[in-house]
Amino acid sequence: MPALENKVAIVTGAGRGAGRVIALTLAREGASVVAVARTKADVDRLVAEITAANGVCVPLDANVAQPADARRIAAQTLERFGRIDVLVNNAGVGGPMSSVEDTPVEEWQRTLDVNLTGPFLCSQAVLPAMKEQRGGHVIMISSGAGKQGYPNMAAYCASKFGLHGLAQSLAAEVSDLNIRVTTILPGSIAETSFSGQRKGWTPRPGAKYLRPEDIADTILYLLQQPPSAWTQEMNLWPFKTYP
Repeated sequence: MPALENKVAIVTGAGRGAGRVIALTLAREGASVVAVARTKADVDRLVAEITAANGVCVPLDANVAQPADARRIAAQTLERFGRIDVLVNNAGVGGPMSSVEDTPVEEWQRTLDVNLTGPFLCSQAVLPAMKEQRGGHVIMISSGAGKQGYPNMAAYCASKFGLHGLAQSLAAEVSDLNIRVTTILPGSIAETSFSGQRKGWTPRPGAKYLRPEDIADTILYLLQQPPSAWTQEMNLWPFKTYP
C-alpha cells in the first residue's frame, strides 16, 4: 500500500524545480496532489506526467500572494477531494540581489508578498478543513537564510526569517488539534529536476548542493512520522559536491 494513499496534498510552486519534484514524489506515494503554480503550461506538463504514471493530480494556476486565490485553492481542493491533509508552502522568489540602501521598495514588497504573505494566506485558507478533520500537516520551505542574514539579500532573508516566526506561532496555535507545522531550512539547491537543468543556471565549481529530490524525500519522511512524534524544524544541508 502506498505510504500516502487516501491523502490529499496541496503543493505551491509546483511548476518547476523542487516543487515539481515534491508533487511527483507525493503522487508516486499515493497522494492526490493539487499542483499550484502561476504558469499554467508548467502545471499542465506536471499533471500529464503524473497521470501517465497512474497518479492523481489537479492543476491550479494561482497567485498565492492574493487572498482570493489562496481561498480558491482551498475551496477547489475541498470541492474535488473533500479534505486537505497536507499543504506544502513551497512557492518563493529569490528577491533582489542588492544592498538595503539600493533595494527598490517594490522589489522588497514583492519578495515578502510571495515568500511570507503567500504561506500565511494559504495556511489560513486550509486551516478550517484541517481543524474540522482533526488533523493535517503544514510544511514551510524556508532557507538557511531564514536564520542567517547575508549581504545584498535583505529582502529574501527578512521574508524567510518571517516565515520561521509564522510557522512557530501557527504550530503553537494548532498542535492540540493534531495539526503539525514543520519548517524545512535547506541549503543551496541545484536548479535541476527530472526535466533537466534550468536554463541559465551554472553550478559553482566545488560547491555543495542539495538535489530537489532531497527536499521531496525529506517531506515524505516527515509525513510518515509516527503519531507520537513531530519535527518542528529541520536543517537540511548538502553533503556532497555537485553533481
